[in-house]
Amino acid sequence: MNQAKKASLLSVFSFAVMVSSSLFSSLSYAAPFMSKVQYEDYSVRYQCAELRFHDDLEKKEHALIKLEEDFGINDDTFDIFDELIPEFERDDDLLDRIRNRVQKECV
Repeated sequence: MNQAKKASLLSVFSFAVMVSSSLFSSLSYAAPFMSKVQYEDYSVRYQCAELRFHDDLEKKEHALIKLEEDFGINDDTFDIFDELIPEFERDDDLLDRIRNRVQKECV
């Protein structure tokens, strides 16, 4: 009787884990790693760091590391981020907004 209860609980637990895993994985596919607004902010800050610190590699590296930390870009998320870039760069309006902001914010 005790082993029957354990087996029953184990199968219920396994089912719950399987269902919750499915839900979490479908949620992760539903929302992109980064929105266009976030990408715009990231791109502006990245280009500003490139412009401001072009002659000081140490400061530029520090600024870019901070930027990656702020946006959650790390070894685990880099490939996901990298796959979004071509999609975002097909949006001419987004690229225009980035260019305009860089001209205003990075001087």
